[in-house]
Amino acid sequence: MTESGRYDVAVIGAGPGGSRAAERLARLGRRVLLLEKRERVGHPVRCAEAVGPREDVERYLALDDTLVSSPVDGVTVVAPDGARFERAFPGAGFVVDREAFDRRLSEAATAAGAELRTGHQAMGLLREDGRVAGVRVKDLRRGAEYDARAAVVVGADGVESLSPRWAGLKGHYRPEEIFSCAQHLVEGIDAGRAFIEFHLGRRFAPGGYAWVFPKGKDRANVGVGVNPLMADGKTAVQYLDAFLAHRCPGGARGRLVVGGCVVARGLPRLAADGYVAVGEAANQNNPFSGGGIVNALEGADMAAGAVARALERGRLSARDLSSYEKAWKRSTGRANEAFFHAARIFYALTDGELSRVVLELSRAKGVIGGKGVEPRRMIQALVVSNPRLLVQFLGYWLGAKRRR
Repeated sequence: MTESGRYDVAVIGAGPGGSRAAERLARLGRRVLLLEKRERVGHPVRCAEAVGPREDVERYLALDDTLVSSPVDGVTVVAPDGARFERAFPGAGFVVDREAFDRRLSEAATAAGAELRTGHQAMGLLREDGRVAGVRVKDLRRGAEYDARAAVVVGADGVESLSPRWAGLKGHYRPEEIFSCAQHLVEGIDAGRAFIEFHLGRRFAPGGYAWVFPKGKDRANVGVGVNPLMADGKTAVQYLDAFLAHRCPGGARGRLVVGGCVVARGLPRLAADGYVAVGEAANQNNPFSGGGIVNALEGADMAAGAVARALERGRLSARDLSSYEKAWKRSTGRANEAFFHAARIFYALTDGELSRVVLELSRAKGVIGGKGVEPRRMIQALVVSNPRLLVQFLGYWLGAKRRR
């Protein structure tokens, strides 16, 4: 196969962002190709699977019990010194069955008219007159390559994304911008009262955190995210083994999942001529927690709207697609900027400093509520726990202004 038909839009990646963008554009009558390199959408799962409030997700996909593993009714934060901060907020979120969730989103895209090809990997971008004009694709079953021409390409190829580099929007990540992560599904564990747990400190997760996210009765995703520059030569799996022995020594370990999580600053540009980036490919996940499902869905809707308008006008330059960038930076992108600064400081703290922060969190009001962490209040809590951090925050913000 050397040539595929011409499409209005080719989407790289059938994760939440890619499938949602494909669905939106297909519903608007556009011919959409959705490419997924894996044979099964959503498999294997490389995600801790915690999501925010149900209503936030249901703006994009109707939920039923087959997609929800457990509600999230509160949070527990455990300091390095063992002190605990707990806050109940029923209905704050849920733990999703990520494979079923991704599959349902891709089914919504195909039901809207998008063409899904699994086992087809993007190998590069096609160009015409200097702009992106489609995707070079490899059929992984047959080993054959072909060109899928499209007026616009949506890059939603996740944490391992290459398409934003091909489009000239970003370079390689620095080591500290991708955390090393490892997770087991553990059976026979007391996961508590449908609370999600975060464990801080260098014993189990230097530069990051360990987590326990309930998946229903006696089951939980248990994992760690580690800054590789602070790991003292140990792997994330080694830290996970130590955490499991501490938190759930009697639990039966199921599948092991390893991978990376982007904690980098959001991309300064989300659009090139004939191309937009969405989700983790665009660094749209929360750089403090690493979570990104709802962010990817939100970004996909914004990107799809900009692409649809550009196609209608017949003008597909980066400038014509820039309304997407502006919309994102006015909304979640602004919050992510604050989370980025908070994360850079928070995860560099010593164990003693982290313990003081947890103490301050237990005293502060409004840091964690029904919508999750409030970045401004989080920063206030950090500064109150250690006033010298104010200088660091001011330095980050002044640097950010100079970069704009």
